[in-house]
Amino acid sequence: MINWALAKEMVAVGRRLYERGLIVATEGNYSMRIDNYRLFATPKGFSKGELSVDDIVSIDMNGNRLTGKHDVSSEIALHLEVYRQRPEVQAVIHAHPPYCIALMMAGESLDKPLLAESVIMLGKVPTAKFALPSTPEVSQSILPYIRRTDCILLDCHGSLTVGSSLKEALDKLELMEHAAKSYLAALRIGPVKELSKEKIEALMELREKRYKINWPIIPFY
Repeated sequence: MINWALAKEMVAVGRRLYERGLIVATEGNYSMRIDNYRLFATPKGFSKGELSVDDIVSIDMNGNRLTGKHDVSSEIALHLEVYRQRPEVQAVIHAHPPYCIALMMAGESLDKPLLAESVIMLGKVPTAKFALPSTPEVSQSILPYIRRTDCILLDCHGSLTVGSSLKEALDKLELMEHAAKSYLAALRIGPVKELSKEKIEALMELREKRYKINWPIIPFY
């Protein structure tokens, strides 16, 4: 039996990703847990901004299609690896955010403490080594990081964000893209100043005691 509410959420997230320029054409893919044994996932070769509920595919935890008339995304192995490594994760988004990609093309990343919000919400965002898209190498590239953080850049490829819901994973993606956009703007002006250790420690205390954020990040100190 199809969970129509979750399927509609899948459709809505695709439109938001597309409208905000985080994916274009048929790029990107995302998934969410239905229960401990099944996932909803996006189909292969479709614009995520134009999906209907009927386009959504359900699969088992080995990637076998259960319902749906289309083939599942060719990068579903990346998602399955996340769910294996992180049983608590409920949703995975792989996107191609242009400012994040631009940073990587310039040899930069989001591993510096530049913005208060990024220190609190994202921590040090690692860049996984380059892997050919749609190959097992992509899944292998995230293994050094996925148990330590919810946000990873995929070198010269895109991004991976995970969360307790699709909305949370998307929020993290948007925070990454905003940080990358701000960083690129600052680089055009001059040298970029990093936050001090003392400020970072104060921000981490806010994260824990005031905001009570408990998803994993790689801290700067």
